[in-house]
Order: sequence, then C-alpha cells, then structure tokens
Amino acid sequence: MAFTTAVGFGRPAARRTVVATLIVLAGIVSYFSVELRPAGAAIAAWWPAAGLGAAALLVSRGTRVLAATGILFAAMAANTLAGREWGLTVGYGIANAVEVWVVAWILTRGRAAARLDGVSDIARFLVACIVGSGVFSAIGGVTAFIVADQPLEVAFLSLLASHFSALVVVLPLFVISPRTHERVHPVEVLAQVAVLALITWFVFSPTSDLPIAYLPLIALLWAAFRLPTVLVAAEILVLATAATILTVLGGGPFASFIATGERTTVLLLQGFLIVHALAALFVSGARNDWGRALVRAEAQEELLRGGIVNAESGIVIAERTDDSRLVIRGINRAALTALGLESAPPEWFEAGIPLVPGQPVLGNRGLDALLRSGGAGEAELTRGDRRFDAQVSIRPLSRETAIVTVVMSDITKRQEREDAAVQSLVRLRDLNQQKDDFIASVSHELRTPVTAIMGFSEQLADEALGARAQQAADVIDRNARRLADVIEDVLELSRLTGSATIRRSSSEFDMRDLLELAAEDARGLYPERQIVIETSLPDEPVPVVLVRQDVQRVIANLLSNAVKFSPVGGTVTVGLGPAGDGVEITVSDRGPGIPAEHLPHVWERFYRIQDESHRDAPGTGLGLPIVKALVDERLRGRVTLEPQPTGTGTLARVLLPRESLPAPPTASVPVISQLSAE
Repeated sequence: MAFTTAVGFGRPAARRTVVATLIVLAGIVSYFSVELRPAGAAIAAWWPAAGLGAAALLVSRGTRVLAATGILFAAMAANTLAGREWGLTVGYGIANAVEVWVVAWILTRGRAAARLDGVSDIARFLVACIVGSGVFSAIGGVTAFIVADQPLEVAFLSLLASHFSALVVVLPLFVISPRTHERVHPVEVLAQVAVLALITWFVFSPTSDLPIAYLPLIALLWAAFRLPTVLVAAEILVLATAATILTVLGGGPFASFIATGERTTVLLLQGFLIVHALAALFVSGARNDWGRALVRAEAQEELLRGGIVNAESGIVIAERTDDSRLVIRGINRAALTALGLESAPPEWFEAGIPLVPGQPVLGNRGLDALLRSGGAGEAELTRGDRRFDAQVSIRPLSRETAIVTVVMSDITKRQEREDAAVQSLVRLRDLNQQKDDFIASVSHELRTPVTAIMGFSEQLADEALGARAQQAADVIDRNARRLADVIEDVLELSRLTGSATIRRSSSEFDMRDLLELAAEDARGLYPERQIVIETSLPDEPVPVVLVRQDVQRVIANLLSNAVKFSPVGGTVTVGLGPAGDGVEITVSDRGPGIPAEHLPHVWERFYRIQDESHRDAPGTGLGLPIVKALVDERLRGRVTLEPQPTGTGTLARVLLPRESLPAPPTASVPVISQLSAE
C-alpha cells in the first residue's frame, strides 16, 4: 500500500500529524530551494516543495482546503524569509496552493486513493503533473510579469520546467506501493545502488565537465527493470538532489553554462531530471504490468492444466510448427488410454513429431491422416472393446503455425450412460404406473364404504333426531362428503395422468348455460357464509364443441376455490367473452389472493399455501392440478392465475377453443405427463 493511502485511511490523529509534517517540510525545502538557486537566477533550478505539498494533500481527506491553505502559508513564509518581494511572495504562495490541489484532484478523481503501479497510472500521473505545473506557471508567470517586470513567456516556461521536474521526481515516492512482483536478491540491490552512486559522482563531481550527463540513466533503467518501483522512485529523488547540489557547487556538465546565463543551466538540469524520472517510471510501470500479466497467465495455465488433467475426455493440445512438426504441449491420462500408451514419449514435447507421409503421428491411421492434412475433422479410435470419437480443431497462429486440439470422447462409456438413463426412465415409468394403479385401486375401494356412509347420513337427515344426535349426523354427513370429494379428486387426477387415459366424446353445448348452472351450484356450497355469485355473460348463446364434463369440472373447481377463500358476504364473479378464435372464461374473487412467490407452485399436487389467510380453508391441494391437467391435456386450452388489479383477490382466466383440437400422439403423453407431475 502506498504511503499516502496507508496514512490517508489510518487514524485521524496520525493523519493530521503527517499532513502538518509534510507542510512544514515543504516550507523548509522551499526556503533552501530559493537560497541554493544559481547565482543571479530569479527562479530555483527545481522546486521539491511542490511534490511534498501534493503528498500532503493526498494524505488529507475531504475537500483538502485546510491542507492547501497550509501550503499557501508555508510557501509565503519561505519566500519571505528568503527576501523575495511581497507581491511575488503572495502570488507564488497562491500558485503553490492551487497547483497541489489540482494535482491531488486529478490523481484521485474516480478513485479511492492515488496509485502509481502500471503504465496507465503513470500516464494519469504525467497528466496531473503537466496540468498542475501549468496552472502554477500561469499564475506565477502573471505574478512575475506584473510585480517583477519579467517577460511573461520566459517566466512561464522557467516555472513550468522547475515545478514539473519537481513533481515527477518527488511525488512518486509517496504514491507508489512498496510491493514487488518478484523477489530480488539483496546483493543485486546493493550492486545497483553502488553503480548508480559511482556513475553520479563520476558525472557530477566538481572535477568533471565531460558531456556525459545522461550516463546515470543506464543504472536507473537497471533498477526500473529489476527493483521494486518504490526503490526506483527513491533513487530518482536521490539522483535529482545530488545532481542539483553538485551542479550548484560547480560540478558536472551543466555547471559550465552558468557563465553564459543561469537560465541555460537551470533548463538543462530540469530536462535531465524530467528525462530520467519519466524513463525510469514508465519502464518500471511496464515491468509491473508485465509481471501482473505473467501472474494471471500462470494462474490461467495452472487452471487449464488442472482441467485438462482431470477431464473425463481425452485432450491433446499441440503446436504445429513451421517445419511441419507437431510439438505436444499437453496430454492427459484419458488421451493416453485412448491411444494405448502408458506415458507420452519425451521427444513429443521436445523435438516434436514429424508430419511426414507414411510415418505415424499419434498411432491411429485415421487420426494421423487428419493431423498431417492440417485440417479439422473427426476420426474414430478403437482400443480393445472401447471406441473413441476424436475431434480435431485448428486455430492458426500465423501462416505456417497453428494450435491443434484433439478431444477424444469415450463412445462406449457414453453409450453405457445412455443405456442406464433409458433403463432408469423405464423403471421410473413403471413405478409411476404402479403408483397410479395403487391410488386408483385404493380410491375405488374407499368409494363403496363412503357411498354407504353418505346414504345412511341422508336417511338420518330425514329422521326426527335430538339436538345432540342431529349435530353428530351433520358431522358425519359433512365429513363423508368431504372424503368423497377427496376420493373423486384423486381418481380424476389418476385418470388424467395415467397411461390408460379414457378420452370422452365432444358434444355441442351452450357455454353460457353451463356457466349459469355452475354458478347456481356454487351458491349452495357454503350458504352460511352468504357468498354472492355474480355472472357477466353474453345475451346470445355461445355454442362450443367440447367435452362438457371436463369444462364443468374445471369451472366447478375454480368456483369452489373462489368461494372458499372469499370473506363472509364477499362476491365472486363469473365472466364469459370471446378471445380470438376461442372463448375466455374468468372467475374472480375478493379474497386474500395468491402471493407472487407461490404462483408458480399452485399447480403442483397437494401444494398448499401455509399462511394465516389460507391455512384454515378446507381442501386437499388437488383442485388446481386437476384444472391444469384438464385444460392442458384434454381441452387443449390455457389457464392462468393473476392478482386482481385492485390488489385483493385472484383472477382466473381459462382460454378454450370453440371446438376440440386433435390430441397429441397418445404414446408420448403418459411419460411426459408423469415425469412433469412427479
């Protein structure tokens, strides 16, 4: 984690201390930058305080106004102590504060914190430094032009070079993470630092004036290629400091230009700093990007190798080279089994297999011919009692080279799995049929005693009984009819899903009359609840040619549900209207409705909604499954349930053709319906 990120997200007290320290250091460095500028120069060779000030703002949180104000006063104090004019002091102070705020804003815009790890990060950093130093140069140049009567373009360019070089040299040390992508031996680090130090001294020593100013770039690029970026940034800062001090003391190739004008020396030194800093940072960033890409590639390769090795299918990955050889890059155990090998020969992975006519490649005639041809296709392999299907695919890399992938599927094993699946399906169908037959048999056996109980309960209803006996007779009659309804539902569902489904004959009838009769029957279901059954039917007859019993059962079940879940004194409405070439029947109520999460499940057998508004209503959970099966399988229509537009209650829609449609082939219906029902 970078310095500014670690401190910025740390404890507030520590963050405030670091910000204050950086601002004080910026003021001290500003003072010495003015004092150590070349004799007679109006502008310092470079301004390290810009980097320290930007670091202070990156550490601070929020709007950063307070930290920018601190930079303003620190810069003004340093210029005042160095003896600069009051106008320049104020103008440069404001310019410093605006500069570091702009740099910090660009580096953190759209990010939680500034970072300098890859090429894209360094590109953003470069933009921030250019814009920030440009803003300072504009404000400072105008100030120098007004206060000190300096040429505007000269002041602008001098300040731009001074502050830009300072930002690219100092600031990276605070925004670069110390992590590294590979381990570097300490001996190499010490050797690189020693080489850089010796070269710097050789180039900038007071006794040297050779024109070899850019020789340190060699050692700096060594660091950029091998060392962590944070060490590269530290070396850039040390190199800049040493080069500046030694030049001021008269050493190095730039000192000889002081006699011709201090501006030339300053620009040469600033150019030296900018070139070294940017070259090292961009190379180090590119190295980091490459390191991350290498780590991702290694992870993907490991994942791919694991997938290939553990794959059930045989996989061979090879490279077809430009000299007509097939170099194996990967092969798993399943592929070796299909080829009849214990292990792959080492020369397959090294020199490769020559793709020469008549010479074996992988040992199978059809597959070898396909590989020699250089095209994609299929081949069949036989190994003992097992057969394999080999698919060859080609991905060209260049004109002569390509990646060849061979996938070998065990046809015998696949056939065994398919046979096992078919046998399981047959067993499942048989068990399902046995279950349906058992349910039907039990239900038939139960129907006889229940019918007898109902008959005797009806006789008891005609007798003059005492209050207690009458209550017992009512309980017997009510529960006997309830049990009869359950038996009838089970038998009906068994008939709908059984393999011996009996299809009734269609007949013409008036749908309007059927709905009137169904509504009249529904009014007598729960008389004590006083449910009102309303009808909204056409004035004219609506003739249809359908199975009357099936339609009657569908409407009866829907009305029974609507009545059961309606409040006392509620209203249930039955409607009928045209729908394309067919008719639409609607049944709506004002009950609690069906929650959206339960709608997909209400068509399942025995499904009941377990909440307070639905739990107490009588029923078996078979009514709606019967409706669904009748409408879908026999009537060839469609049924849906949806919430009422008013927010309470449920609206059932049944779309039916006006005439029975042909049924699908009977051979396939039982299996499909049984599997879906189960």
